[in-house]
Amino acid sequence: MMLLLLTGAASATDYGAFRAALAEPAGWESVGSKKVDAVDVAIAHKVIQGQDCLQGTTVAPLEGVHLLRAAADIPAQPSWSRWDVVESVQLSQGASGFDYYQVLDNPYPVNDRFWFLRARVVESGGVRSFAWEALDASAYPEARRKVAAAYPNAIETLVNVGDWTFTPTESGTHIRYRICTDVGGNIPSWAGEYAARTTLPGNLADLVAEVQRRVGR
Repeated sequence: MMLLLLTGAASATDYGAFRAALAEPAGWESVGSKKVDAVDVAIAHKVIQGQDCLQGTTVAPLEGVHLLRAAADIPAQPSWSRWDVVESVQLSQGASGFDYYQVLDNPYPVNDRFWFLRARVVESGGVRSFAWEALDASAYPEARRKVAAAYPNAIETLVNVGDWTFTPTESGTHIRYRICTDVGGNIPSWAGEYAARTTLPGNLADLVAEVQRRVGR
């Protein structure tokens, strides 16, 4: 779940409205495609509640169950993500999801980022998804204090929503990654949007590569 550089007040965010707009086919505009490590990713974007939301899609000859398992394996992400995720910690486990936090080590002069999220895992009719949205870090005060002490210059991401969806196809699995981005801190908005559009395909390529490694392909 990289590129989660959203800012704002979590309590004021209507994630239901965000998700409804993300699911609505109308309004998505193609911005081309990018091939990363032999994974060809189609990129689209859509403005929702003033936020530039991004979508990356591809098809891979892999089973959705393995893709979902890797996407939801939060503790393992630093080992295979190309982005500098220096901490990725699961905080809880429920019947259909869990809470977690991550810390992203950005290159100077960009501030590091961290976020607390609540994830939901859904499997229905062969379609599998891993969705997340921001969680008030006050729910885990000890973890919040630990992160703030270890990364005093990091900026907390307060508004965050996105998902992975894995749909079976004749040739494997259609992979879709969606996220809404509003870059804050000391990054100009245009720079954040450009980075998201150009680096988004790397997220899909990394997941595909990790699943290939896990299943021995």
